[in-house]
Amino acid sequence: MPAAVFAHTKEDSDKKVLPESEWQTLDAHLTAVAALAREFAEQFGAGELAYAAGLLHDIGKATETFQQRLRGKNIHADHKTAGARIAVARYGKQLGKLLAYIISGHHGGLPDDASNYGEGLDEMLSRPDSELLCTIPETSASIMLPKTEAQSIEHLAFYITMLTRMVFSALVDADYLDTEAFASHDKSELRPKLPPIACYCELFVPKLQKLLSYPQDNPVSIARRGVLSACLSAAESPRGFFKLTVPTGGGKTLSSLAFALRHAEKHGMKRIIYAIPFTSITEQTADVFREIFGSDLVLEHHSNAGAENKADGSDENGNERDVIRRLACENWDAPLVVTTNVQFFESLFAAKPSKARKLHNIANSVIILDEAQSLPDDLLLPTLAALKCLVADFGATVVFCTATQPSLKPKWLDGLAVTEIVPDTGALFSELSRTKVSQIGEISNEVLAEQLRGRKQALCIVNTRGHAKKLFNLLGDSDGFYHLSAVMCPEHRTRVLDEIKARLTNNQRCVVVSTQLIEAGVDIDFPCVYRSVAGIDSIAQAAGRCNREGELTDENGEPIPGEVLVFTPEDGVPRGRFQRMAKLGTEVMKAHPNPLLPDAIEQFFNLRYGLDTDLDAQKILSGIAEGWRKMSFSYREIEHKYKLIQDNQTSVIIPYDDKARELLREAQGTIFPMKYLRGLQRYTVSVHADDYIKLHKYGFISEIGDEMGIYALREENMADCYIEKLGLVSDFEMKELIF
Repeated sequence: MPAAVFAHTKEDSDKKVLPESEWQTLDAHLTAVAALAREFAEQFGAGELAYAAGLLHDIGKATETFQQRLRGKNIHADHKTAGARIAVARYGKQLGKLLAYIISGHHGGLPDDASNYGEGLDEMLSRPDSELLCTIPETSASIMLPKTEAQSIEHLAFYITMLTRMVFSALVDADYLDTEAFASHDKSELRPKLPPIACYCELFVPKLQKLLSYPQDNPVSIARRGVLSACLSAAESPRGFFKLTVPTGGGKTLSSLAFALRHAEKHGMKRIIYAIPFTSITEQTADVFREIFGSDLVLEHHSNAGAENKADGSDENGNERDVIRRLACENWDAPLVVTTNVQFFESLFAAKPSKARKLHNIANSVIILDEAQSLPDDLLLPTLAALKCLVADFGATVVFCTATQPSLKPKWLDGLAVTEIVPDTGALFSELSRTKVSQIGEISNEVLAEQLRGRKQALCIVNTRGHAKKLFNLLGDSDGFYHLSAVMCPEHRTRVLDEIKARLTNNQRCVVVSTQLIEAGVDIDFPCVYRSVAGIDSIAQAAGRCNREGELTDENGEPIPGEVLVFTPEDGVPRGRFQRMAKLGTEVMKAHPNPLLPDAIEQFFNLRYGLDTDLDAQKILSGIAEGWRKMSFSYREIEHKYKLIQDNQTSVIIPYDDKARELLREAQGTIFPMKYLRGLQRYTVSVHADDYIKLHKYGFISEIGDEMGIYALREENMADCYIEKLGLVSDFEMKELIF
């Protein structure tokens, strides 16, 4: 039996020569992790629960087998089951099992009770005991679960799973931080030490004063100032659910920031989280905030801006600022976080430690959901259940922020009310009305192209990439004609958008055919917008690109509205969701002369949610409700089911310019190509399965690394299938004659 029981050794150390005084004892690790986990969980009333999890999580390391492994012997040693079994023995089949999920999952992820995704908890708990080399730590004899505000059985069951994830998050973060402090002290020292919310409030004062002193004679500026004042007033309210319903161009971003800062400071909340559906808007919003607070005080977390810490060398060759940002992304230990819906919502349903680690830092936060209408229909009910839990039980405030406010039923939020921040949204929409929406019926592609050619400046938004390409080809190759779609890599799109904005500013000819991507927060202003028939939310987004500043005038200098022309394509609307939303949009436009007003938008969402569409298509809530009495949950299965983006697309890197080509050459020459992915994100295109098969068939793409799923278009094939005006094309049939 060893003289002492240990938990860790230094990273990259020679265990045979390192003196035991340089090893971390198990007692020191368990005590430190328990204390830190309790500190994290106390903010939502689960401090003692997290403390018990911390004391027991690594007790399985106190076995002869694990101690031999720690000394370098190549043997398997399970160190998580012992703590889980002790928890069940001490606290029974409810509280004890809750702890068992957490303890058994602290490395591999929360398990299912009975699993189709690896070993289940029931199987794990049936393993034989191993003899421990130390005394089992004393934990509190009686631990009380925090009181929940859940009113229904369904929400009570969901709360239990959310509480489990929150305590799991507190344990995982505490475990990683303590291990890092011992084994990787230099890395630990780099973790950001950011100022409190009060400092952000002070830095925002000059910007706030400027916003409040907008010119009095500009109707748009007056309306924006009214929105800002309403946000500052509402910020004094108690925590809860709010909605900020403001037309596009009404100043939502900065007004919602003003609300969040004042609300967080008043209630002692620790952070502000902006969750945004599109990466492009996320980047734009982060840039706006960096201009106010500085680069180091804004944490931007999404696929383009750095993600999980890799065990493959990803941190190598990174500068110190990048390393610091990556460390902050691991647990969101920052007062201002700008992220995507995918990062935010999928973390709320995560089983993996790397994703769930940040959850405890979402508690006690102000959460702004920008473009809230994009919450997915098929996951709407579990999404709202998670938000309701955050507000009712974990001290958060949630703001639904959009021009097209989804119509949410009180029962979906378990009876919690949603407070509108702007007192009179109808009047605000009338004041900021800068467009007139007209339906022009079915139109052929040739006629539509002819009408577009007759305009000096016009934007046409269609539903699919194929339609955009076909229509653009009909326009002809003329100066001032542009195409935008997701088959162009982001760097390419940015350059085209910059050229478009310059031509609009200089009053030059500019006709653009685009897919819906241009509706995603792109600050662009056309006098006329054509929109393929769609849902009212999409039509409103299109209208936001028309007469945005309200400066359009007639020959006499009198203000006139911009034209938004809704048409039906000659080939009809694609089946499925496109067709369903278009049908609803048409129905609402028949009843409302101005379909952009709140009443019309409310009717659209009532119809949309009233369809046969299942708002919990994956049966996540019903599955949780069925298992809660026996504490039988399927955390990994839920993580697998809750995916905001479920498609069969593959990312392909485009060697678009010298920077992309150089990064690709470096990635191909290293055994750690993953570390180059961040720099290459702006050069990726997502292709459908059929197009990927074609690219692969003709040998146009190569794989980078060894079976890592990273693909790039070969530089020598750029001329074959990447066209400057269109992006990546898939019309490869003619290649049959060559290959």
